[in-house]
Amino acid sequence: MARHLSTAERGGVIDILPSGGLVIKKKIHKDLKGGKLGLQQIRKPKNIVKNPRLLDIISCMASKLAGQKPGNLGDIQKLFRETRKGPCKI
Repeated sequence: MARHLSTAERGGVIDILPSGGLVIKKKIHKDLKGGKLGLQQIRKPKNIVKNPRLLDIISCMASKLAGQKPGNLGDIQKLFRETRKGPCKI
């Protein structure tokens, strides 16, 4: 559906940072069922995780959430919160 909307209606790149990153503006096109969606994102050209603690958290979250398909954004965010506070509290 988004491909039929004009660029202004669906969001897009609104700024380019000196470091090479892009500032992206997002538009909400569906009911999020209680989920929250940030309307601006900064996408950096290099996004490599090197911190050992963060790598452990990502690994734990990936293993606990593998194969689950909660459906909507609200349920996904709730599942992430519960997993992060419970078994992946590192």
